[in-house]
Amino acid sequence: MFGKMNATPIVCFRHAPSSVGASVEDAVAQLLDLTEHPAITKWVQFPKALLLFLMVPGDPESGAFYIYDRHSRTWFWVDFEDDRFGGYSLADYERLVRQCRFLDIVESPSLLRARKPWTLQPGCRPRQTA
Repeated sequence: MFGKMNATPIVCFRHAPSSVGASVEDAVAQLLDLTEHPAITKWVQFPKALLLFLMVPGDPESGAFYIYDRHSRTWFWVDFEDDRFGGYSLADYERLVRQCRFLDIVESPSLLRARKPWTLQPGCRPRQTA
């Protein structure tokens, strides 16, 4: 599970009017509109970023990871090359955060734009791969 990480920018408010995406609450509302209003299962804030784990109510394997870069005002959808096409469970979220140290990347969202992709494996710190 997990492996090579893909961080795809899905919406950027940088060139939008200053009122759009200006507050974290507004940025979250915009993301929820875009993703058809799943439930916010986890919300982790850092000075530079926000991590949301969203799930479709009633589907315990539908979770998706979203990171908001407060500086660039950009939402990223984070996925892994691990054949989990249906989504992730709450246990997967906990494993990624606790065993793979995912928050090391989240708290510095500029790392999402790295040229070399990140790989996350249980029991290891995130590492860049060629």
